[in-house]
Order: sequence, then structure tokens, then C-alpha cells
Amino acid sequence: MRKPKTTIILLAAFTTLTILSILTVYAVHQTPTEEMITQTLCTYTSTATYDYTAILQTPNIIYNNKTTLKPEDQTPIYTRLTRQINLTLTYNFEASLPAETQITYTITQTLKTTAWTHQIYMEPTTTTNQTQIQITLPPIIKVELDQIKNKIDSETGTTTTTYTLEITPTFTVKANTSAGQIYQTFTPTLTVTFQRTEKGEITSLEPLQQTKTGRITQNQTITHPEAINQRYMAYGLTAITLSGLAFSIYFHNKTKPKTPKKPIGKLMAPHKDLIAETTQKPPTTPTTIEVKTLEDLAKIAEILAKPILHTTEADQHTFYIIDNNTKYQYKT
Repeated sequence: MRKPKTTIILLAAFTTLTILSILTVYAVHQTPTEEMITQTLCTYTSTATYDYTAILQTPNIIYNNKTTLKPEDQTPIYTRLTRQINLTLTYNFEASLPAETQITYTITQTLKTTAWTHQIYMEPTTTTNQTQIQITLPPIIKVELDQIKNKIDSETGTTTTTYTLEITPTFTVKANTSAGQIYQTFTPTLTVTFQRTEKGEITSLEPLQQTKTGRITQNQTITHPEAINQRYMAYGLTAITLSGLAFSIYFHNKTKPKTPKKPIGKLMAPHKDLIAETTQKPPTTPTTIEVKTLEDLAKIAEILAKPILHTTEADQHTFYIIDNNTKYQYKT
């Protein structure tokens, strides 16, 4: 009885090890053997900063007779007290690597209402190698803009109460670096709005500072040899445990005690009245029907009213019934 116990323990052990090895294979496959990383070779930034000086009418009470307003004053610009607004634009380009830079720019001004759009100014295209550019823009004079707006309203038959002025510079940057070529288009649009609010008629300019960044990158594939080695080790472990499992199954089946056969006397006892002993081998018939048990053969014998013949050869017992050209047979 020791062998069956040993084989069961061996079979259980290798079954457990095989399951663990398969789980190990799954686990190591969660770690990629290759990884794509993006390396930044160069970064670059375009910055546009607007500055304004609002020329005020004097005398005035609300501003305590101040003659100008700047962004740092953080004070609303009241349209009725403003004669004009002088604007400057400072553009700056920076790269993390030395670069041969060429910058081309142009500027447009567009008057917009809910009904129509009209371009009132366009600065000719300028090209420079300077990375810092300071531009003086045409002054904003509300009276002149009102005249243009009213004229277009008259021509189009529309009536608009509010409008905006969009100042749109377009900077095109081309630069050569050791990491590659830079190409960037930057359009920092400034919107000048004339609006009536709870605080009064106010002129606003937004946004005063704008930035656009970019970078030159390179994709690189990194191989993880430790992940590859882990996979090979998992494959080897699985192969070993599967081989052990196959051997333990074979060994268990070979050493498993066979179910003892029922003694032939006890098998024949319930049907002894139907069984006749013979020394002849079962004859060959055109049709042979194998039955599963001796009980099944006994039922056929009762139905056909035929005896069951019993013969023995080399420890094999054969029970059979001959019915014309058909033989019903049970072997044990």
C-alpha cells in the first residue's frame, strides 16, 4: 500500500509545481522585454509680451489727474477718458541648444462685430536673425475706430453697439541646431474689447503675455535583458514541472492497485441454471454482439430460451449464446 500513497503525493506535488510555474510564466510576461522612451534633445520657447500706455484726458477725477495708465497700475481703462492707447510688442525666442535662427513675422489688425469683419491694417512681412524683437504697433484711437465702424454699418445696413479689435502677429521661426531643425509658427493674438459694464465703459486688452513651447525628440528602444532571462527561467521551470507531472501520472497509473475481479463462482451463481459448461471454443458467426455484463447475457438467454455456454482458455472466461447466425458474448 506504500506505492499508491507515494505516487499520490508525487502527483499532487508536481501538479502544484506545474500550476505555480504556469503562474510564473504569466507573471514574467507582464514585464515588457522592450520599452520605447522619448528623449528630449532640445527645447524651445516663443514668448510674446504686450505693453501699453493709455493716454488719458486731463483733468480727471477718477484717476486723480493722472495722464497715463500702464498694466502695472491694475486700474480699469475708462474709454471716455482715454485719448489713445500706445502699444508695443516684445517677442523673444529661446532654445536650449545654440541655433542659427531666422524669424519672419507680419502683423494684422482686424475690426470685428457680430455682423461683419474688416481688416484695417497689415504690416509688411519682415525677416530677421534676431531672437528678441521689439515692435511698436499703431496706436489705438477709439474715435477713429468708431468712424470706421459706423461707416461699415451704414454700408451694410447693420446696427452694432459693440465691437472688438484683434491684433494678430504671426511669427514663423526656422532654426538649425545640432539636434535637428526647428520650425514653429506662433500667433499671439491680442483682443481689445470696448464694453459697457457695471463699472462703466471700459477698454480691456487681453491676454498681455502668451507663450508657445516645443521640443525636438528622439524615440529610443531599450531592451531589458533581465526580463528576457526571467522568461527563459520560467519556461525552463515549466518544462521541468510538466515532465515531472507526466512521469508522476504514468507512475501512478502503473502502480495503482487493480480492482480485484469478482470470483467467477460468485459471478456465475445467480445464473447457474442458465449456464452450461463446454470445452469447445465459441464458433465463428457472421454477427457477434458483445454485452457489458453477465446479467445482460442472462436476460438475452431468458428471452431467446437459449442456454449460456461457458468455456475457459488461459484464465479468460467466455460466456456466449448462439442464436442462428448471431453470437451474444461476454468475456471476463
